[in-house]
Amino acid sequence: MNDTLGLVIGFILTLLIYSYVIGDNPAYRLAVHILVGVSAAYAAVLVLRQAILPIFAQLAANPLSINSLLWLAPILLAMLLILQRLPRFAWLGDNATALLVGVGAAIALVGAITGTLLPQILVFGDAGNTSLSPIQGIVTAVLTVCTLLTFHFTGKKNEQGEWVRPFWQRGFVQIGQAVLMITFGALFAGLLSTSLVLLTERVGYYFAQFMLMLQ
Repeated sequence: MNDTLGLVIGFILTLLIYSYVIGDNPAYRLAVHILVGVSAAYAAVLVLRQAILPIFAQLAANPLSINSLLWLAPILLAMLLILQRLPRFAWLGDNATALLVGVGAAIALVGAITGTLLPQILVFGDAGNTSLSPIQGIVTAVLTVCTLLTFHFTGKKNEQGEWVRPFWQRGFVQIGQAVLMITFGALFAGLLSTSLVLLTERVGYYFAQFMLMLQ
């Protein structure tokens, strides 16, 4: 009975999700709300069981240990972030928010350099590597730099009061924006193809299950 009920609910939710093919509609929004609500609830329970409760259990078991004391700073910052939901005490969480944004930006920058730009430079400098020709390596490196410059928002206001980028960045930024458009187009095409494959797989799965139930 439980398997049959789960199969029916899954089939209905699948139809609700794919009803977006005919446009945005209440059925699709209902399915999305259910997905977001279930995902948020699952994430909250997971964080509570695997992060918060073990920390408090450790603090209660041995509050004066080094490991317990190291958790005081994250707990304090988390409490300050929670205070931002209260307008009168929101200013107390500004430093925690600034620290969170700064650390996130630094990690993203280091990841972009070490995970994207530096490997391409090393591959280009490797004489034994035959995967890329010198011309391809130069083009790849230049396009990567142009794409990264697209997210560089340093500029100043002109005489009309409009914010403009420095002159030397404008051409590179246009190239980077073109690369992003091509990349997003390719990703969208891949997403559409994957969605059609998943739809075919889901339809085949439910058809096979319903046939087994009829037998």
